Formats: sequence, structure tokens, C-alpha cells
Amino acid sequence: MGRIRLVGGASSKEYQILEETSGELKIKNATDGVDLLKASSTTVTDASGVSLKTHGDRHRADGGDPSFMVPFGNDTTVSVGAGGTYTIPRGMYYVKCGPNTKAQIYIGASWQDYSSVGALILIVSDGSNARLYNTGAASENSTLRRVA
Repeated sequence: MGRIRLVGGASSKEYQILEETSGELKIKNATDGVDLLKASSTTVTDASGVSLKTHGDRHRADGGDPSFMVPFGNDTTVSVGAGGTYTIPRGMYYVKCGPNTKAQIYIGASWQDYSSVGALILIVSDGSNARLYNTGAASENSTLRRVA
């Protein structure tokens, strides 16, 4: 059985990474004799044996898989009319703005430019504070990919 020993800088406690079985590791606080995590190629469990995926599912408001297990949702294409705006729904998104579209954030009492036109950016929206603004003369598409 393989073993790696670490000593904490702040606490001076000893931690170990141990090979439990073939393909399964355990991280242990050796000073206090406490198992912290067990991991295989498909599962990570905490000290009480609860799968981190199961634990994460209990905390997502929409009941979906936690973002660290399923990092990206599907692309959503939105069309913004010439001179028009589109309010980005609540969540965290990668946004690929159309060639004449930019992202704006509501700060204080006005909308502020958050990106240049055509940018690829990360936006966190509360459902009312972020929007896309098409500065062009024709409708165009932008793409949103939800990450949380």
C-alpha cells in the first residue's frame, strides 16, 4: 500500500494520502485519526461516506447536478433586435456576444458597458442586473452557456 505524508503549515498536523484498494485513495488527518475523503475514478465521498455528488445535489436551487460535476449546460441562442436589449436570466453564463452586441451591467443608476461588441465573457446575473445590447442596425444572435 502506497502512502504520502504531508505536514500542515498552519496547524502542524500530519495528513496522509493512502492507497485503500487498487484504484481507490483516502486522505486522512493522521494526527487526529480522522478520514477526510475517499476517491476512486468515479466517486468522491466525505468522511461520513456521503458522495460529494449527492451532497451537491441537495444544495442546487434548481435540483440539477452541481456545477463541479457537470461544468457546462447547453448553448442557448438569443436574438436581439437592432438597438434592442435582452436581459440575461439569473445564473452564471459564458456569453458570446454577436458582432454588434455588447454586455452591460446595471451599476448605481445606469447601465455600464461590461464588454466590447463581439466579446466572449463570463457574466453573473441576478436576473435583472445584466443584459445584452445590440448596437447594430439589424437583429443578431448571441450565445449563452449556463455554468451555474
